[in-house]
Amino acid sequence: MSHPDLRAEQRYVDRAYEHLERMRQIVAGAGDKVDGEVAQAAMDAWAAKRLRTYEDAQLGLCFGRLEVESMRRPLYIGRRWVHDEDQQQLVVNWQAPAARAFYTATPQDPHGVTLRRRFRTDGRKVLDIADEALDGSIVDGAAVGDFLLEELERTRDTRMRDIVATIQADQYRLITHEPNSPLVIQGGPGTGKTAVGLHRASWLLYLARDNLQQGVAGAALRARGVLVIGPNRTFMEYVSHVLPALGEDSVEQRAVGELVDGVFPELRDPPAVAELKADVRLAEVVHRAAELRLASEPEELVIRLEGSFISVRLREVRELLAAARETGTTTAARERFRMSLLRRFYVEYGRVLGGGAIRNFDEVEQALRSKGYLDHILKAAWPIVSPDRLVRSLFTTRATLAEAADGILDEREQKLLLRRGQAWSDGDIPLLDEARTVLDAAPRAYGHVIVDEAQDLTPMQLRMVARRAREGALTILGDVAQATGAIRYSRWDEVLPHLPRGDEATIEELRHAYRVPREIMELALPLLDTIAPDVAAPISYRAGGDAPTIRRVEPEHLLAEAYREAERLAESEGLLAVIVPEELAGEVPQDDLWNGVPVLTPRASKGLEFDHVVVVEPALIELRELYVALTRPTKTLVVVHARPLPPEFS
Repeated sequence: MSHPDLRAEQRYVDRAYEHLERMRQIVAGAGDKVDGEVAQAAMDAWAAKRLRTYEDAQLGLCFGRLEVESMRRPLYIGRRWVHDEDQQQLVVNWQAPAARAFYTATPQDPHGVTLRRRFRTDGRKVLDIADEALDGSIVDGAAVGDFLLEELERTRDTRMRDIVATIQADQYRLITHEPNSPLVIQGGPGTGKTAVGLHRASWLLYLARDNLQQGVAGAALRARGVLVIGPNRTFMEYVSHVLPALGEDSVEQRAVGELVDGVFPELRDPPAVAELKADVRLAEVVHRAAELRLASEPEELVIRLEGSFISVRLREVRELLAAARETGTTTAARERFRMSLLRRFYVEYGRVLGGGAIRNFDEVEQALRSKGYLDHILKAAWPIVSPDRLVRSLFTTRATLAEAADGILDEREQKLLLRRGQAWSDGDIPLLDEARTVLDAAPRAYGHVIVDEAQDLTPMQLRMVARRAREGALTILGDVAQATGAIRYSRWDEVLPHLPRGDEATIEELRHAYRVPREIMELALPLLDTIAPDVAAPISYRAGGDAPTIRRVEPEHLLAEAYREAERLAESEGLLAVIVPEELAGEVPQDDLWNGVPVLTPRASKGLEFDHVVVVEPALIELRELYVALTRPTKTLVVVHARPLPPEFS
């Protein structure tokens, strides 16, 4: 039987949508009375941004309500604020302090809540209702847990969905954790750490936008915004829809390999090279190379004006150069040197000529620039060095690398770095960032930085993160058991020293695995004893699914049988993927048989989720990567192998 209040709640939700549309129309027409082209453009941009948040709210405006002892009317919770013509609130944002009890109230600590009601919706339609009295009883309607299970068992999409209607108390506590200091969220497969990080970004921006976060941190959030960093472009595309669905389109989202503007990695370094480029000694090499290129031979500045020789003597040039170099070697420091040199010359021009000094400052500078003279003087004192060319020269010119790496890298290590070609690798990006920081300018600092799959970041990549979170406002997400990067960390204490205020970080843990069914998790968990014995095993929330299928086949039939399994699973609803060892990825035939079936390596599958997964030849997959591969499915796992399974697997 349907809930007795279903029709009444549908009427309320319909009314909320009507007022949402009224609010949308007001925003759409906001620019009609604006005068001036610039003002009109600014208003149009603001309106377009606001309108997107109204459109995204159509995904499910309202998903529940609270009855609170101190309030005469129920409090409805949804994706965004909605009010009527009299400015009376109809729906409150999920991020608002008033909505907190929807996620955190318990019978032991009800926060004044007497009844929590949840809606199951499809667009604008309310399909079902679940009521929960805060004495722990179910008052009426569906069981509360059924709503979460139904959401978890829905087929996957090519993009990650938000979890705003089903956020659990342990997740909400971390979403709303104090924002001013570093937070590490350790979570096994399917615990929702990525969703927590993205919803935390939305919550932080809500605090900043509504001035609920005060002080320096609040001001930084409002002025600098939030940066979300992920492991690769595929992952970033997968999660890209979550924040817009929550009404946030101002968050910058980048893969770690795309943090340096205008550079996109195309190469993959061999393991030994990747490990070497992860070493912070490479930062020393870059700095040494910059110092060598910046070595200067300053000259006296002297020209004839109005019949007299005006000069800044060599000693003075050197003094000005030393003073500017104390502030750094960036473009801004060079500009300070240029201006101080010009000012000193202009003062000398006025002193020598007195009343005969007829030129203003700009005219004097123009005279110095004649025939490239000033440019010559500046380059002699402070050579212009391209950061990108500097790094490339380290990899392509033996003598340049040997000079910069002398006493830092041995001969074998230097030989590893040398290569031909102009393309960049993932390991080169931190070196470019280092060089640009030294020679050009430090990258933009953000009010808060959220880093996903952080267990795979090298020390050099962590230096990139640190530059963008200089005050230490960081949220670090990951699972050390799934560390498959060039540096394999065994605990977070090995990561934190590379980050600002890392010694102050709070390490929290998500234990409940919502994505991976118990039957599949039980197959993967024995690997933990070997790959991460100090990591607590995730606790599966769901049980009762199909047990994993393990098939042994003849070696010559391995890929053919894997395809047959994929073909069978493709008949079921949902997303499908085949995960193969690195060395077999190139053997998958590029023909119609595999058309439309994503074939991924374990590393490429990290952070993604599928309904059905076929894992091929575990014996050829490193154990941490195997743990990743086995925990990607939400429903079905098939393992196809020709070689004996790893002992830890059985």
